Parts: sequence; C-alpha cells; structure tokens
Amino acid sequence: MSIFNKLIASVGIGSAKVDTKIRNNYFVQGEILDGIVEIKGGVTDQEIDSINLKLMTVYGHEDSDRLSQAVVYTHKVNEPFIISKGERKEIPFSFRIPLYTPITMQDPKTFKNVPPVWIDTDVDVKNAVDLSDIDHISIEPTEVHENIIDAIKVIGFRFRQMENQKPPYGIRIARPYIQQYEFIPTHGRYLKKLDELEVYILQDEYETTIYFEIDKRSRGVFSSLMENLNLDEHRGSVSFKNEEILNNRSLVSDKFDEIIDSVL
Repeated sequence: MSIFNKLIASVGIGSAKVDTKIRNNYFVQGEILDGIVEIKGGVTDQEIDSINLKLMTVYGHEDSDRLSQAVVYTHKVNEPFIISKGERKEIPFSFRIPLYTPITMQDPKTFKNVPPVWIDTDVDVKNAVDLSDIDHISIEPTEVHENIIDAIKVIGFRFRQMENQKPPYGIRIARPYIQQYEFIPTHGRYLKKLDELEVYILQDEYETTIYFEIDKRSRGVFSSLMENLNLDEHRGSVSFKNEEILNNRSLVSDKFDEIIDSVL
C-alpha cells in the first residue's frame, strides 16, 4: 500500500497540498509582505526540496498585443524538509516588496487589476509533481510616486493611463519591464502644443530618476512625416532626492515646466 501511495503521489494524486495566506491583499511599494505557507501532507511522506514565492507581473511589447510574464522578486521560504502523511505544517515568511513593483489599478469593467501583480508559490517536491498556488495582490504607490504624479497634474496635465512595457531605448535596467505613465494636456499653456507626456519613475531608497518623453503636436504639411519618423518626440531624464520630492512638490512642477518650455 505504501508503494502504491508513493506511486500515485508522484503523479499528483493524493499528494501534498499548498495554500499561501498573506496578511492582506493591499500593499504599498516598499512595504513588508508577510504571511504563512500552509503545507498539508497527502497519502504518503514526501520530501519538499524548496518553497519559493515569486512576485509576478506581465508587460507588453510596442506595436504588439503580446504579453510576457516577468518575475519582479523571488523569496526563498525554507530549506528541504519532509512533510509526513496527513501532517499540516505552517511556515511563516516575510519580505519587502521592491520599490520597482508595478502599481495596480482596477479595471472598472472587469474589476481586475491592471497590470496584474500576484504571488506565485512554487513548491519543488522531490520525485513528484510540483505544487503551486497563486494569490493576486494590489499595489499602491509610494508618497514619492504620488507627489510626482500630482506635480505633473498641477501644470495642466491629466493622467490618462499606465502600463507595463519593455523598457524603451535609453532606459537601461536589469528588469525586462518598466511602468509607463501617460499624461495629456487638458488646460494651461501646453493644451494645444503637446499631444502627450510619457513618464517612467525609477525610485530607490534616497533618489528618484524620472525618464520622460514629450510628444509635440505637429502642424503643417510635414506633420505626418514628423510623427512617422518620431521627430516630434523629445526624451530625457531628471533626478531628485526623495526628500526634495516629499518636502517641495513644486520643485518637480517647476522643473517639468522648465524642461517642456525648452522643447517648445
């Protein structure tokens, strides 16, 4: 009977089960995420080689509808152990959500997060089918992010959308994705002069770099040609200390005013 149990467990029938339980489903970038991984033994003893929690998201590709999955961060939960027949084991975990974790927004039609961010629990079971569990979470922006977005709104822009995409030319990061924010002018002196402002916010512990792309509104007989050749686009970056962004939001607004005026 024991040999039979091992055999069926090796193909996933009657094997151990995994359920990851996190403190809540809402977190701020940089916040601590903690919880427990619950393992329930099956019909026979099984050796668990490793348990890894993978913070996941998806990103798009320019001029394509294709989406790719990306690992934001991986946290190793345990060393190898044996889960006995019928045993229930709880393993606590805790890790800091990276500051570069994408912010999520709820789609009003589907009520799903865009872009999605989730925890993928990957349990490596020796000589058997691996176990898995998926838990979706929502990510809120840091105060630094919020201040930057508000600073751009103040000078006449409205937030239009955000998405994860493959990093564009000129932004070199180790990750395969970056989050893009799109703004359009709705009032003020940029209303009929710009089509949109694209922003990429890269925050670390003490400093934040903002990459941007300014799309001028093309006019005249050569407007289509300029757009096709991207001659109406202007790219650059600017960095601020996080303390500056938190204590003096107008500094960001003034800097973007200065940058945009130099382009027009």
